[in-house]
Amino acid sequence: MPLDFANTRTHRHGLTLIEIMVALALMATIAAIGLPAMSGILDLKQRAAAKEIVQTYTWLLDEAALRNVAFRMVYNLDQGTWAVEAGDPNTMVFSSPEAREQFDEDLESAMSRFTKREVEEGKAEDVLAKRGRFSGLAGLDVGFDVAKPLPDGTQFAFVYTPQYEEEGVRPSKDGPPEEPEDEAIAYTYVFPDGTAEHTVVRVVGIEDPEDGWTIEVMPISGDIVMTTDLIDPQKSLEWFPEDGPQLR
Repeated sequence: MPLDFANTRTHRHGLTLIEIMVALALMATIAAIGLPAMSGILDLKQRAAAKEIVQTYTWLLDEAALRNVAFRMVYNLDQGTWAVEAGDPNTMVFSSPEAREQFDEDLESAMSRFTKREVEEGKAEDVLAKRGRFSGLAGLDVGFDVAKPLPDGTQFAFVYTPQYEEEGVRPSKDGPPEEPEDEAIAYTYVFPDGTAEHTVVRVVGIEDPEDGWTIEVMPISGDIVMTTDLIDPQKSLEWFPEDGPQLR
């Protein structure tokens, strides 16, 4: 009895070697096209986030002088957010972690001289004012007064200012802690005289932390640099003299 080849072909469920090779080739081609496209999209997200931070610093430098207030950027490296707060124009910042710790100890010692009742009555206002108080921007009638999240797939690699250690503040190694007060927070300041605290912020991809954008805010001048290069904060100011000029 003759075989029905057409019927046999219809009921065949397997794939030939050639069909498998063609399918694999198609998948490889799609991956080769898709991966660079996804990488490009992520790079655009990182660049957009960095550019928005740069634009915010530019705005802060102008507004601080116009409004005679100090601003600070608040970076939450565990949550991947940043926000702006306004405060006392005479706010103090510190040149090293040791200076900040010493000030906190002195402030705590000064506060210990007041009773709880005296603090509630406002008798410790002068002591508390030395550190400066900051709050949101609701009272300044500006376009943003809430924390802004980084785009999906991006994170802060670190935020450096002289008041922190040489490596700056970095996200918690084991992910966001359970208690909000334990989260990795970094503060950086802009002053009403048009100057800013030396700051380096690195925005990277979560899957590829070697790839990203760096924002550097220069001290004194307030100039802002945005680059794909990884900036070493300790080397970027090597040109800056440790001592001022000798006057005669």
